[in-house]
Amino acid sequence: MLLLCVVFGFAAGAGAQSVTPSGTSSLTVVEPRAFGYFIGDKLERVFELRTGPGEELDLSSIPRPGPLNYWLELASSNVESEADGDGTLYKLTLVYQTFYAPLDPRKLTIPGFTLTIKNAQATREVQVRDFGFITSPIRQLFAAASQSSGSAVEVQPDAVAPRLVTGTERTALLISTATALLSLVGLAWHNAWWPFHKRPQRPFTDAARFIRSNAETLSGPRGYRAALLKLHRAFDLAAGRRVLADDVAQFLSEHPEFAPYGDEVRKLFASSRRAFFANEVEQARAQMPLPALAELSQHLSVAERRAA
Repeated sequence: MLLLCVVFGFAAGAGAQSVTPSGTSSLTVVEPRAFGYFIGDKLERVFELRTGPGEELDLSSIPRPGPLNYWLELASSNVESEADGDGTLYKLTLVYQTFYAPLDPRKLTIPGFTLTIKNAQATREVQVRDFGFITSPIRQLFAAASQSSGSAVEVQPDAVAPRLVTGTERTALLISTATALLSLVGLAWHNAWWPFHKRPQRPFTDAARFIRSNAETLSGPRGYRAALLKLHRAFDLAAGRRVLADDVAQFLSEHPEFAPYGDEVRKLFASSRRAFFANEVEQARAQMPLPALAELSQHLSVAERRAA
């Protein structure tokens, strides 16, 4: 029971609410805590003033922000009002900042002030009382004789950060890095980048890429001739000499990797003869259309890479 009384009394003091009646008006003050402040801290005081009918608060009586003395400053002053029955409710918020640097815990006082209420006939005043609070030094100036030199008064060293176990992450990073490097080497080899730019030529692979990349521009008669010419140059580079229709059998015997596509190769040379020597481009396109040329070039490219 005694403990409850003590707690209740402390709570009542910490709330620091007070009501000051004056005529038909009333003033309620909500104070901050009265202890535990250091240099630079702010304290907020809230005032609720209710006025009667026909009365209003004289705004010029409200404290203005600025220094109050050498250690105390009114940082901000804000007032709000709203209708409250026949009268008006004013809410005034004052924020103070202390710059006092005490050498030991000390009680300081925020000075009170006077609010003026006016009506049509006269004016009257409402007195706001002082507010006291305890401020303390950030650290003790002199250590007590009972304290050792290694006490909490002295600045303590920074705590050592704990070591984290990163074995799993490190292993995953190494595997990912190795995989990326191997993939890059494979891509460089596939595209003949440095240092693999001096590898044996792949003329059929180049022809397949050319036809696939320029399929739209090769759809006309002139483009069809360009596709045929690109494939002819691929056969010439693969054989190391000019390859004509009569040389197809010898070429296939010297390069057996292309033998499975012998019928399509012969059809290619037959279509080429009609397009270039007989000037029958449309008949050649009907005999072996551009999609068939693209498919044959792709097959020859795969066989070329496998042989390499």
